[in-house]
Formats: sequence, C-alpha cells, structure tokens
Amino acid sequence: MKGNQAVFGVYECTQDTQHAVALMRSAGFRDVDLSVLCAQNLGNKDLAFDKATKAPEGVVAGVSAGAIAGGALGWLTSIGTLVIPGAGPFLAAGPLLGLMAGAGIGGAVGGLAGALIGAGIPEFEARRYAGRIHTGHILLSVHCDNRDWADRGVEVLRQSGAQDISRTSEAEAEFDASERPHRKRDSAQEYEADFQRNFESFHRELGAFEDFAPVYDWGFRMAKDPRYRDQTFEKAEPDLKQVFCVVNPSLEWAKVAMLVLYGWEQAGGKIEHPFAII
Repeated sequence: MKGNQAVFGVYECTQDTQHAVALMRSAGFRDVDLSVLCAQNLGNKDLAFDKATKAPEGVVAGVSAGAIAGGALGWLTSIGTLVIPGAGPFLAAGPLLGLMAGAGIGGAVGGLAGALIGAGIPEFEARRYAGRIHTGHILLSVHCDNRDWADRGVEVLRQSGAQDISRTSEAEAEFDASERPHRKRDSAQEYEADFQRNFESFHRELGAFEDFAPVYDWGFRMAKDPRYRDQTFEKAEPDLKQVFCVVNPSLEWAKVAMLVLYGWEQAGGKIEHPFAII
C-alpha cells in the first residue's frame, strides 16, 4: 500500500526483543505489524521454536511454518525457517517472513542481505542489518500505516534500547540503485546532497540534517585517514567509537553509527560482507 512505512532496529538479546515487543503492543501496534528475524540457532534456544504445519509458497528454499511459544514473542502471528544459500538458516516471524520468502535470492547482492533487499529494505540498511544478524543480533521491524505510526514506532525502539534504528517507505525502497552516483568524489562536501538524502530518508527522527552533517563528514574523513585506510569498518569501529565519543560526548554512538558508516562507504572505505556470498 502506497504511503506505508517501516521502522527497524536491532537488539543484542532475546530479553530485550521481548521487552520491545511488549512495549509495541502497549503502544497500540497489532501483532500483524511486527516482524522478528534472527539466526535459527539463536531462535531454537531462546525463542522456543516449534516446527509445525505446511511450508508457505515461495522461492526461498526451506521455508517452513511454525509458532513462537512463550513470552511477548508468543503474540506474533507466525514464524518460519528461511534457508538461504551461502548464509544458513534463519527464523523470521510476521510479515517479513512472507516478504523474504516471496522475494527469492538473486541480483547483485546474495545471501541474507540479498533476501532483505528483495523484501524491500534499501541495500545500505540491508547490508548493515545482515551483518548484525550474523553476529547474533535480532532484527525487529514494525510496519506502519503512516508517518505518525512510524514516529511512534521509532520512539518505542529508542525506549527499548534498539540499535541502528532506521525507517523507510515503500516509495523509498523502490529507489533504483542504478540512479546512485558511482564516481568516487574526493571531498565530503561533494557528497552533501547524498548525505542529506540518506538522512531525510532514514534518519530524520534524529533532528535536523544540519546538526548531523558533520557526522557524515567525519565518517568520510576517517575512511581516508591513514590509520584506517586498510581496515574494514567493522574492524575499525571500536576505535572509531572511542574517538568519536571523546570529541562528541553529547551524541550516542548507537544513534549515529549508521551515519558514520554511510560517510565511510561513500569515501570508498572497506566493509565486511561475509553474508553476501552465495
């Protein structure tokens, strides 16, 4: 449905995810609005996964339906396993399961990131979330009818301690990647329009772009810094976080890390994508 929006966040453990789902329910979201995605080995142990019933139709191999038992997650509508070539089995609950199952695997990006992109999540965000899921984090997404509900979803994600919060709409998700500039430019200033578009599309809940443009610039400059030039963002992130927080004590790294990463990537900085192998 045109105009629908979705908000996303990741959690380090099942308990935090349970708490977030409970808060979403209290805030008025329906069970059919929420999706959860995690590695299957995590889900089998902590989400009380119980296989059942028939596999839904879909191109993604190895999809099977089931249910989540126990806690706030038991309120979600459905759960299934997704066996993605080159990436492994995952558990998905809610509408995200059907979107990923129906999307299939293929295109320029494979693995879990490719499946997320096929489900409508922009590539930059999909790669980041896939990396988090592969390291044991849990993705929670909330599908909203309008901007007001999306704002409410973002606020609940913040209250419950979600990391890497972002948002998108159907129109934004349909943005053609071929329209993105491929020529690597030399200065962060030349990327200001790209930074603003990224901010307005996915991070406008943080405030005004003018206040966060320096964060993008900083990520861009760090990617070109000799100290980090040969490192991936994932390897450099602990040091980047420490340096950033000393210089910007009023900003939380969890809220701005994806802005730094976007600037880093536009500068040609390296990023690990083990989940993109098929």
